[in-house]
Amino acid sequence: GTTWVTVGSAGFSAGLASDISLALNSSGEPYVAFQDGTNSSVTVMKFNGTTWDIVGSAGFSSGLATHISLAFNSSDEPYVAFRDGANFYKATVMKFNGTSWVTIGSAGFSAGSAIYTSLDFNSIGEPYVAYSDGNNSSKATVMKFNGTSWVTVGSAGFSAGAAENPRLTLNSSGEPYVAFSDGGNSGKATVMKFNGTSWLTVGLAGFSAGAAYGGGISLAL
Repeated sequence: GTTWVTVGSAGFSAGLASDISLALNSSGEPYVAFQDGTNSSVTVMKFNGTTWDIVGSAGFSSGLATHISLAFNSSDEPYVAFRDGANFYKATVMKFNGTSWVTIGSAGFSAGSAIYTSLDFNSIGEPYVAYSDGNNSSKATVMKFNGTSWVTVGSAGFSAGAAENPRLTLNSSGEPYVAFSDGGNSGKATVMKFNGTSWLTVGLAGFSAGAAYGGGISLAL
């Protein structure tokens, strides 16, 4: 309320932490997912009020994991989406079931490589993942898990051009929104939403004054 203070110890991970993603559970406990420099796989840790503890096992993904995104479902289970080096850099989603990390659907479920994965849930707990689709000229694609398999939401590669760093969130009605650096509009920011049938631009495409590059795009409702 006055100054910035460190939560637990500074440098609490065992090694270098990159591709960091932060989320809070319903009790307000912070969780952090990251690529673990000791093994290049995903590790998730949570702050118990005093120290940072590993959730499940450290380095639980089967290979190199990048572009990690962490989120909680309505049952307070942590999920991570990531670009899976063990599966041709396609998208994989895993969750912690209270004992171990398990794969949701198939590992490497995207048709091609998935860059900049972003994860969120609708109101009934279905996970959605947005990513730049290597199978569609790096345009934006969103998929969701319907309880059995991962299915494409609308059309794959729905953005006008390459979508760098797509960020996903869903509103209270379950409509997914994606913000991204729009290669079809000189790298400026664009936001699109799915209306149940197709992906529509929210306002103007490329609405920022200049290019919106890198990992800086963030979307919230």
